[in-house]
Amino acid sequence: MPKASFPATLDRLEEMIAFILDFAEKQELDQSAAMKVRLAAEEILVNIINHAYPNESGEINIACTPAENSAAGLALEIRDTGLPFNPLEKEDPDISLPMEDRQIGGLGIFLARKVMDEISYERRGDTNILKMEKHAS
Repeated sequence: MPKASFPATLDRLEEMIAFILDFAEKQELDQSAAMKVRLAAEEILVNIINHAYPNESGEINIACTPAENSAAGLALEIRDTGLPFNPLEKEDPDISLPMEDRQIGGLGIFLARKVMDEISYERRGDTNILKMEKHAS
């Protein structure tokens, strides 16, 4: 099970994404599924980078494993010790409104929930733990 720790900074985002996509390739995800993983991971990671550590630097820990309920696919576990935040409790944005009437923010979490097959969150001690799975199509 590949694991890695990264500073929670935007300049390390592409390295985090590359780490995840390298494992996705080994799990035989097709290009469409891999792009969905990239979208969801990027949205979640940027959210952590921008909001989890407002007054200090922090770290993001990523673990990749094969998906449990699929012959092929991947499971991601993303951990941080930043501010407690359950993205699954965030209300979906009203995408029926014209762009100029929509609130800023919230679309990334909405997209992550839509493109992944499974997503869960828990706060354990001082750690946010977000798990996502994408099954091969």
